[in-house]
This record gives sequence, C-alpha cells and structure tokens, in this order.
Amino acid sequence: MRAFLLTRRPAPGTLPDILQLAEIAQPEPRSREVVVRVAASTINIDDIHVAEGTFYGGIPIGRRPRPDRPVIPGSDLAGIVVGIGNQVRSIQIGEAVFGVQMPFKASGTWAQFCTIDERWITKKPANISFEAAAASGVSGLVALSAMKALRVDPGARLVIVGATGGIGAVAVQLATRAGAEVIGVCGTRSIDRAYSLGCSLVLDYSTGQWDRALQARGKAPVDRVLDLVGGRDTEEMARRVQTRNGIFVTVVGPDRFIGDHALGWGRILGILAHIGYRIVSSRLRGPRYVLTGPSPGGGGALAEVASDLAAGVVPSIDSMVPFELESMRQALRRAIAHENNGRIVIQVNQA
Repeated sequence: MRAFLLTRRPAPGTLPDILQLAEIAQPEPRSREVVVRVAASTINIDDIHVAEGTFYGGIPIGRRPRPDRPVIPGSDLAGIVVGIGNQVRSIQIGEAVFGVQMPFKASGTWAQFCTIDERWITKKPANISFEAAAASGVSGLVALSAMKALRVDPGARLVIVGATGGIGAVAVQLATRAGAEVIGVCGTRSIDRAYSLGCSLVLDYSTGQWDRALQARGKAPVDRVLDLVGGRDTEEMARRVQTRNGIFVTVVGPDRFIGDHALGWGRILGILAHIGYRIVSSRLRGPRYVLTGPSPGGGGALAEVASDLAAGVVPSIDSMVPFELESMRQALRRAIAHENNGRIVIQVNQA
C-alpha cells in the first residue's frame, strides 16, 4: 500500500518538506483491531504538532520515527472495513465506518489502509459522504465534549470564538439545536458562513475587541463562552462579559496557536500552572473555567457524533486534496500557516 510517512522527526514547520510517500506492507489487525481501506482522512493541526514533537508546546506524545521504524501521521479516517481481529464483535467486514486513530499509534490514517481499535470507530451514516464523515471524527468528539462541559440549556446565550473552524462549525450547530442563542466570533471572510450555520449575531474579531462589540449591541452579559482560538486576551474578554455563574470552556488554553513552536518545559509548566490556577480559583469566584478535548475513552461518543451527523450536523470542510505528495505538502503548508477555515480533507482511495 501507499502511505505518507516519516523516518525522522521534523523541526517545527518543516513537516511538508520531509514527508514521504512510499510503498509499504499492508498492516495486519491485532485481536481488537480492524483493517480499514481508507477513503478519506483529514489534516488536523494536532497531527502536525504530534509529528513535529510540539504537541501543546512540546509534551511528548506519539512514537519517534526512525529509518527502520517509520511513523504514519494522521488521526481522522473514514472507509470500508476489509479485515478484523479475532476478538472484534462490533464491526463486520464490508461495513462503512469512520473514527479516530489515537496519536500515540505509529500507524496513522494518512495511508491507503489503517488498523484501528474497534472502540475508536463507528458505522458511517448512509446519507453522509466519506469526506464529511472523516472531517467529523476529531471535530465531532471535541465539539461534543465542549457542549457537555458548557451545559447548554434552552435560552442560554453562548459566544463561540472561532465559530467557523472544524470544531466551531459543529459546536454552533449543536448549540443551536439545544436551543441556545449563539453569537459567533470569526474573521471577515467567514461572517456569512457563521450566519448560515445558525449564529444569531456574528462579531468580526479583526475590527476590534469582541467583548466591546458585544456590549455595544446590548448582548452582554452572556451565560457561556467556548474558546477555540486560545490566548489570555480571549480569556480576559470572556471574563468581562460573563456572569459569575457562567462557564468558560477552552480547547486551547492561554497561549494562542500553542504547538506551533517548541516552548520548553519551563513555559509548558507555566501554562499548565495557569490553567490549574484558573480551574481552582474559578470554582470560588466564577465564571467556571474548563479545559476540554477528546478524552482517552472518548471513542464511545462516536456513535453520538454519527447520530448528529446523520441528523444534519455537518462539519466545515475547507478543501479537498488528492492523495499525492505535492498536493499534500501544499495543504500542510496552508494548515501550518493557519490559512484553512475548516478541515482539509485528504481523498485517499477514491472509487
């Protein structure tokens, strides 16, 4: 099979330059694994950070590649099951599935075939394309986790910072279906998309501080804020417009674009200390501060993601790229520069 792989760990920002497309042996499943003929995968920014060793600034995760032990990046996948291990019970050969490969695995999803634990896949809704399903794995799990942390009730007023990205688009739809009034914060070119997703009001972050714009429109205070961008400025703006009993949920933390650079353990520990302080102090003073993401046992939530997907909660797709080296390199450069708005989908095995 063909697969994109690494034989050494790239320096930050250099993944496109050293990524290889090579012919390697098709993987065999272990007892709880299935083999998926991958129809589509995606480029998540964390795929890049894990590959470059800068996840959350440099927390070691994933196996270090070597020439004799290459690593295939990639976490999202959708495709057809073509093989199963002897203890697999939930999935059968021939079924269309989608799911998430955890990043500590050496055999990722940027390949024509991938082995994956049956607990991290679920059946693909028949009315959904492989591309849309692939874009819903990580995005759907994180958005679902964020919605549960936010405890959105009907009539709640929710601000989503980064409302049109891969996670944000799903979160907007989930929140509006839950009966919340959603206020989106995004860039100028994404305003129309934010309204089409269901936002009742959209604020352009490029025109100034969104908390002031919110107050000027008489929409403050708000009950909930979901931060998909990161940054201490985002945290401060949220605090200025939230009620004391509100909830602030972030999937990033106090450093914007964390993972773009190796920070060193001093700064990483400082960031984690800040998060710990905010979590503890917010329980006393409010609004509640929560850092969330897909948990290690989050694969069980994929069935709920599939149900939402079948009901019309569709992911935001920026573009689709063929399973070719130069196209992949160009797409990775766009992702590293944060030029994409939504998931970049890799079309792997096309019918």
